[in-house]
Amino acid sequence: MKRRHFLIGAGAAGCTPAWAQGTPQAAKPPGPQPTARLAFGLISPRDPEVMLKNWNPFLDRMALATGTSIDRRVFGAADEIVKEFAAGSMDVAWLGNAAALDVVEMGVGSVFATMVNQGKASYRSILIVPQDSKLRDLEDLIRSAPQLRFGDGDEKSASGHLVPMYFAFVKKGVIDPAGLFREVRRGSHEANLLAVAKGEVDVATNNTSELDNLRSRRPADAAKIRVLWESPDIPESPMVWRTELPQQLKQRIASFTYGFGTKDPEEKRILWDINKLTGWRQSSNRQLITIANLEMFKASQQIMRDPGLSEKERMQKAGAVMQRGSRMEQLLRSTS
Repeated sequence: MKRRHFLIGAGAAGCTPAWAQGTPQAAKPPGPQPTARLAFGLISPRDPEVMLKNWNPFLDRMALATGTSIDRRVFGAADEIVKEFAAGSMDVAWLGNAAALDVVEMGVGSVFATMVNQGKASYRSILIVPQDSKLRDLEDLIRSAPQLRFGDGDEKSASGHLVPMYFAFVKKGVIDPAGLFREVRRGSHEANLLAVAKGEVDVATNNTSELDNLRSRRPADAAKIRVLWESPDIPESPMVWRTELPQQLKQRIASFTYGFGTKDPEEKRILWDINKLTGWRQSSNRQLITIANLEMFKASQQIMRDPGLSEKERMQKAGAVMQRGSRMEQLLRSTS
């Protein structure tokens, strides 16, 4: 996918934090000092400009509460934001569980919060079809797949790819879901919603939160869509910070985030505009354990399906995946 992101220095970007305004070196408090500027990343399931507009009031207040300026970057693909963390050029981000897992596994970041959407800290992956589709259940879908056009999501998207691939297909005995369909198109949540509404694909992945958003923004399009299948609950998308951020700055970010929207009516409105949020809940890397298990299963399946591997190579690679899975689960359970 072509790289697509927007970089905005906003809010307090032109202000120097109080701690940096001519304070003599000897007068600075002990311990790590906060950075003057934070890079905040957002993964965009919809229009990046609209998304940034909705997030800006929250980020403006975060800048004031933390004594920093915040550069806002909106990314169109999950792997782009992961690369920014790996390069040390991303400080805090809101992203999907699968991408957060990559950041945590690399040791460059950790989960500290998860969003609460209309009082819930979880959502569901769904398969959607046009309202007048003859498909009624998964059995219909799998039986008719060779004649169908399928809208898949980003491969790093939990709800848009990993969860439906595992729960809707692999658990039904379909080892290679992509090879099942006549045609596979890959798109964002919004693109897949609209593709189904317009009849451009016959079935597509999505999630309950994005469908609710479409019902609010474009009810006529949402009325053309029917949910064929729902997954078990998935933890809501987390907020991740860079491991090496100063501890004092982490404490200010956490305090601001957990308390935002708990009392102030204006803050409640800001949260609602972001994604129908009603708050942020404290979380940790443990929320990624389910996604890690899915990732390891996916990797194992790819090895088992690879016709170019000898039996010895297959066993070696499968063993390496099992070891990686064990290390990852230990990491997720032991860190926050």
